[in-house]
Amino acid sequence: MSILSILGVGIIAIISYQAICMWQDMRHQDTLSRAASSVEQVLARNSELLPTEMWSRVDELLLSLGNVRAKVHGENGQVLYGPQLLLSQVKHKVSYMHPLNGLGGSMPMRDLELAMDVSEDKRFLKFIALLFTAVTVVWGFFIMLLSGTLARFELKPLNKFGRKIADFDPSDVNARIKSDHEPEELYPVIEQFNKLMGKVGQYQEQLRSFNSNVAHELNTPLSSLTVSHELLLREKNPDPEHLKEALHSHLEELQRMNRIIQSMLFLSHASQGQYNDFRWVEKLSEPVMTVMDYMEAMLEEKHLHFELHGDASARIDSELVKRALSNLVSNAIRYAEEGSTIDIHIEPAHASGLVNVTVSNKGVCIPQRSVPHLFEPFYRVDQSRNESGHNHGLGLAIVAAIARLHGGEPFAQCDGEWVRIGFSVKQGVQPSLAEV
Repeated sequence: MSILSILGVGIIAIISYQAICMWQDMRHQDTLSRAASSVEQVLARNSELLPTEMWSRVDELLLSLGNVRAKVHGENGQVLYGPQLLLSQVKHKVSYMHPLNGLGGSMPMRDLELAMDVSEDKRFLKFIALLFTAVTVVWGFFIMLLSGTLARFELKPLNKFGRKIADFDPSDVNARIKSDHEPEELYPVIEQFNKLMGKVGQYQEQLRSFNSNVAHELNTPLSSLTVSHELLLREKNPDPEHLKEALHSHLEELQRMNRIIQSMLFLSHASQGQYNDFRWVEKLSEPVMTVMDYMEAMLEEKHLHFELHGDASARIDSELVKRALSNLVSNAIRYAEEGSTIDIHIEPAHASGLVNVTVSNKGVCIPQRSVPHLFEPFYRVDQSRNESGHNHGLGLAIVAAIARLHGGEPFAQCDGEWVRIGFSVKQGVQPSLAEV
């Protein structure tokens, strides 16, 4: 605003100066025009007056006009009256030509040239220009000083708010800023800041829970391996069969630890967006059928059936989608009733531009309180669904990470005996033939 104000004053000053200059020019031309008419009236009496008397009267008239000088040209261009060059020593002058139309009788006259000294007016205009410049500079300085003062005054609550944020204890994520004594303009900022602090608190709590679960998940097999090795070392003559069984048990624990670490590494890489091999797939049913062919033995073991409903196209990373489907189908097989059917639905949602992939199985319903936490790392509903030897609680967290990589979200629903868990992917734009 201060810059606009200074520009406005500058423009007004320039316009005003131009207006004064135009007024001065018009005044000069009017003065010379009236002087020309007066001189012409004297010259029109040349038949009554002697030339010396006529020129004397012209001299008297010019003296009364002050700084106006005149020159009369004859028909052949010769100077009948006045000097060859009007006001030759004057730097600033204004000229005016007035035709005489053969006036003069025996002494024909062609035109009258007038000149006026405008040095004083030029000095006045220069003074006005300096005055306007000085006013503009002073006004600009005043506006900048006033704007700075007003800005500091207006920003005082914001600076106070900034100091409050700086005084926050980073470890106290439950701290909030009260808006009781703050200006109304800061209410949206305070509200958003408090929401942000709430999210930070949730993330820190999730991080603490994740670290605790990681430590617990890895501590259990490590403790088991340590105790088993200590017992084996204490045996003087270990039985080969017992030793072989112990090694097999150790290998299973190490493999379980390796699966946990690999899953954690995948979640870390997924959160950093390191997977970007997305390609257009005309039929999502193709990766689904690939997963189901791989799961055929598990389906037959529990006498389960599989049905696929719907299809769609999308831009996806096929390997990641297969991994998400594999985790969902594995869960469905693990908890489905023997002899029941596992349904997979592929449904495009055109309004949102997403494609939903849902795996449904008939079995024990998940408690409603557990549904929002299903996709948290290491979360398990209860011990009956644990099977810790095979399931380490990261499968659905990986599904959620894959869904978010594809611009979608995971979802879960329990309706009676049917459990529906799935994810969505952003459909994307089909590439042109030149891009394929």
